Amino acid sequence: MKVRVGDIASGRAGDKGPILDLTLVAKDKESYKLLERGVTADVAQKAINQVAPGPVVRYEVPGLNALKFVAPEALPGGIYATLHAGLHWQKTSVWILLDLEIGAD
Repeated sequence: MKVRVGDIASGRAGDKGPILDLTLVAKDKESYKLLERGVTADVAQKAINQVAPGPVVRYEVPGLNALKFVAPEALPGGIYATLHAGLHWQKTSVWILLDLEIGAD
């Protein structure tokens, strides 16, 4: 059975210069285990690369039931110089991850 990430986790996004920072926080430990298995760095990079090319690095924060994804080249020139429309593009980009479906068929 597949589950939408947004049904088992919340998300936040931020930026620092050209770096996009996305965090998923699972509702509980069981949900965190699903996220850990289903949202690998490769899965996140493929999803994020639909709108922002470049590498994505995943960091696990199990004490908080969270996964952090850092895309160091997502906002070339920083938030005010990037070609992505709108100053809050990074705030909505977390939905790319929240809309993923993960789990077994």
